[in-house]
Amino acid sequence: MNESLARERLAGVLQLIDQWGDLYDRRWGKREPYGEENPALDSQVDSLIDEVRSRTRLARDVIVAMGEVQLAAKVVEHEEGVYGGHPFTQARVAIVEAISSLAQREELAEIIGPVGPRLSASELHPTIWGAAAKLWDDGHLRAAVQTGATALEGLLQGIAGPGVSGEGLAGLFSIGDPTVASPRLRLRDVDSASKTWKSAHEGAAAMIRGAFMGVRNVVSHPGWPDPSSREALEMLAVLSYVAHLVDRSDKADAQ
Repeated sequence: MNESLARERLAGVLQLIDQWGDLYDRRWGKREPYGEENPALDSQVDSLIDEVRSRTRLARDVIVAMGEVQLAAKVVEHEEGVYGGHPFTQARVAIVEAISSLAQREELAEIIGPVGPRLSASELHPTIWGAAAKLWDDGHLRAAVQTGATALEGLLQGIAGPGVSGEGLAGLFSIGDPTVASPRLRLRDVDSASKTWKSAHEGAAAMIRGAFMGVRNVVSHPGWPDPSSREALEMLAVLSYVAHLVDRSDKADAQ
């Protein structure tokens, strides 16, 4: 994640909210004679509201990518006056907090040096993140992982057929046993005569088993503790990697 760019974008959203909020206060905050018609000001308030909503959604997505799920949940439009101001008053406060957090991260990076790459949720496979995003945004991390796993299962069943499920879908990458899961998936750009070919397909099969046995099954068990945002993102990353392996493969007859 480009934190400098994220900070810049959030600052732009904050500026837009303040611009619109000033118009809102002039119209409805009693800075103008209350109850009197003011078509010109009404038009300004109405014309800008859709852009404010769109940019606020962008701010929420940026904050999710930062890993601040609970903070992102506050970046929503509320009923007028609920928080003592315009409908984006709470969202504005959350964005200010996010900007402050990014500033602290940048300062810390300057002090301790590089901290390595960070995984952004928006970079996950679209099938997985598309299924999990809404639940993640609402703070339901366990359900987000479960839904992502269901989406992966559906992706694989679209190739193997509905009669195969869970870890049994590992048979799609099986080699040497024509009785298991036909058709098969064969990774492109790997020489079939090389040792890498065998290792890659056995590894892909193991990844599918791990995705369902080590992620889906455990997170669906009531005795398994709720994952933290880091753990949930790592789980989604496992599911995402398997989905990307499917994208890198061609459908073939069992062999």
